[in-house]
Amino acid sequence: MESTGAWTAPPQVPAPARRGAAAAALRGLLARAADIAVGCVMAAMWLVNATSAALVAAKRVLGKDSRAATAAEQLFVAALCAAALLLYVAAFLLLWCVSNGGRQAEAREDKFGSGGQRRRSESTGSACILDVVGPVTKHILIFLSMLILLGLLMQGLAPEKESCEGRVGLMLADIGSFHYSVMFCFVVCPKFATLLWASAP
Repeated sequence: MESTGAWTAPPQVPAPARRGAAAAALRGLLARAADIAVGCVMAAMWLVNATSAALVAAKRVLGKDSRAATAAEQLFVAALCAAALLLYVAAFLLLWCVSNGGRQAEAREDKFGSGGQRRRSESTGSACILDVVGPVTKHILIFLSMLILLGLLMQGLAPEKESCEGRVGLMLADIGSFHYSVMFCFVVCPKFATLLWASAP
């Protein structure tokens, strides 16, 4: 017996629903791209600090005109340029994600009340940069930064480059730069990588 039922076309997805799904997919893609960009920036900053420490060590041990110092200086400049480019891209993506996330949070707050505001403040506080760098490490990094600035200031105010003040300033700047780079590579970057890995979906 033949079926007499009429063939019906599959239901069509409304255009607003399709646009909403495409926008959600784009937001997820950009958020993932922002996370990857932040990781790349941290990797580039690690390379910058590693080459900076290698440059200081090569200049002090082998001399500033040695091949090792020249190679370390070239790697340092290349890593610095890469970090600057990645930082620009990551800043653009993060600003887009933050502004878009703020609009979504406001929409959820208008829809569900103050609970969305409380959840947003809690999630924002958990991602604070102070959670990455502890108080002891933070004060050590500030001290090393001041030591670098003091060394550069002494070099700038020295009457001659090879004077006693200039040599002391260079030594202070090298000591501060070397220890700052070592702490960044072996303390700050691993903590940030752990936090980034834990917050990944």
